[in-house]
Amino acid sequence: MPTRCRWIGASAHLTLALLGMVIFASCGGSDGPRQPPNVIFISIDSLRPDHLGCYGYGRDTSPFIDSLAEGGVRFENAVSTTSWTLPSHAAMFTGLLGPTHGLIDNGKSLSDDHVTLAELLSDAGYHTAGFFGGPYLHPTFGLGQGFDVYESCMTTTPDAAGDDEVRSSAGTPDGPSHHDITGPRTREKVSSWAAGREAAAEPYFLFLHLWDVHYDFTPPAEYAQLFVDSNYAGPADGRLMSNPEIRPGMKPADLAHVLGLYDAEIRFTDDIIRDIFDDLDQRGMMENTLVILTSDHGEEFFEHGFKGHNKTLFDEVLRVPLIVSWQGEIDDRQVVGDQVQITDIMPTIIGFTGGPSSLVTQGHDLAPLLAGREMAPRDALSGLFIDGGDQRALRSNERKVFRFNELSPTVYFDLQSNPREDPAEVISPLTEHSQDRRERGELDLNSAIRRAYDLKSTLKLRPPNSIELTDDMRSALTDLGYLGTEDEDDG
Repeated sequence: MPTRCRWIGASAHLTLALLGMVIFASCGGSDGPRQPPNVIFISIDSLRPDHLGCYGYGRDTSPFIDSLAEGGVRFENAVSTTSWTLPSHAAMFTGLLGPTHGLIDNGKSLSDDHVTLAELLSDAGYHTAGFFGGPYLHPTFGLGQGFDVYESCMTTTPDAAGDDEVRSSAGTPDGPSHHDITGPRTREKVSSWAAGREAAAEPYFLFLHLWDVHYDFTPPAEYAQLFVDSNYAGPADGRLMSNPEIRPGMKPADLAHVLGLYDAEIRFTDDIIRDIFDDLDQRGMMENTLVILTSDHGEEFFEHGFKGHNKTLFDEVLRVPLIVSWQGEIDDRQVVGDQVQITDIMPTIIGFTGGPSSLVTQGHDLAPLLAGREMAPRDALSGLFIDGGDQRALRSNERKVFRFNELSPTVYFDLQSNPREDPAEVISPLTEHSQDRRERGELDLNSAIRRAYDLKSTLKLRPPNSIELTDDMRSALTDLGYLGTEDEDDG
């Protein structure tokens, strides 16, 4: 594939030799030239930050993730671009917002004229490897661009499956859908990949998409017993979307059981990540390694009457964890309160690995914040367009503008008003006609949307490719909650 670089109004070819010779400064360590770091980028599907110990959760769900945060930087206010998997990963891989990259609905795949994170790192001399556990990360949807190795860890889908095969297998009773358990297979596949990389000279980029925190919540029994009442005999279980007993107004004990199973999946995944890192360390592959851990979106448990995700843009689905560590280069025990967005991940990695400074993204290199310096505050635009929807949100650290559709009134939330008593945006929302613009913090949703579409036009990016969803694939995505049904009751 030819090397491509995204410029405003133009494109340019970069050479591997030029990129390979780039020498960059350390963020927080000693001065002097550095070798390009290895990069491990982890996306844990459906993970809420407020269920992690390092974000203040009282249960022991995340000892290894907590240790990563202790050894690096934890961002308190990281925000996704949407509340479902496909467009959020497109944003991570391109550094572009949904209206700009265009991959915002079902039946589409990312056009190959986009310059992805893996492509840039491959062009810079990196070996690129990705391992994914959910169907939306399959190459069918265009997110495998730039990877030398890109393998499915879905338990019943062949690694080399073609588009038709993955669509077909996704709908079978044993297919890679809501009940799949992929963590152990991810661990095995990464170990096999690492065994062939021990003596390699070039740096590596390792992307891990871990699926098991996504519903259904079916953790191994030894993990479930850590978080659920062994005497519970009620109707709730881990089938978040398909069990009609999991509904608004359910008994507190039933909801507690569901949350316990969710927590158990987080602890199960935390142990999988620890095992992967231990294996890489034993092979001598963890030296000079930049680690970034995040999620594509959170999960709703009826805070606003809904369950799952891809229904709203409230903070329970928009806020995600973001942890960055690089031993010896980034100071540990840092906490950053500035709002950042998942579009910042790509330019941050490219900045540390010597990529093109001319790359146009809607994200920003977070190196100043990682070094303890200040950056100008930025608003975060998010959207939800699946199946014809048109929800928009613009968020700052202090306020949030929210609109369910083009015909609904714009709603304003003060995120700093009684934050401990009201973290869920339910107290005194301020309508457009009830609050002076100065008091709303001048959040201009329409201008933010217009700028996103203007950049799409300026970059002259082709729209996503259309793909035909088979009945089996549509059934599987309905099971996952991404395609609604007329009789679905999400509250």
